[in-house]
Amino acid sequence: MKLTQLSYVVIFFIGASFLGATSVCAQAGKEQWIFVGFTKYRDALYIEKKSVSYPSPDIARVWSMIAPSEKSKYRQEIKGELKKLKKSAKGLKYAEILNEIDCRGSKIRFLQILYLNAQGSIIHAAASADYEWKIIYSGSLWQKIQSTACKN
Repeated sequence: MKLTQLSYVVIFFIGASFLGATSVCAQAGKEQWIFVGFTKYRDALYIEKKSVSYPSPDIARVWSMIAPSEKSKYRQEIKGELKKLKKSAKGLKYAEILNEIDCRGSKIRFLQILYLNAQGSIIHAAASADYEWKIIYSGSLWQKIQSTACKN
């Protein structure tokens, strides 16, 4: 997948549990994002439905975006991580994550993380530090991402 300034932003807090919500459409730059719900920190979570790809019959990949609120604990964690990397978090607007989903096995893992500013410029990009598959629980936001990405 080709990355540009308006590239898909990737961030995921390992271990973040998600709450369910209904789908709504939102615009982020020129891409259409579908609202999935709110994280446990009450940050909005979206997926970019046009980004869904299938590297194999049972595996789907899709970009998700988290837009952390100004007072979010998740935003503070991102700022701390960027500080360790000696990068400024000034202007941090959102994060995007490349998710890989085992559609048949109901598992998800996170491949890449991007942090972006309001102009869509990448502040930091990295491969995920954790490639382990995580179980997708019924009723979770991960399940909503799975149902949108998987062909079932």
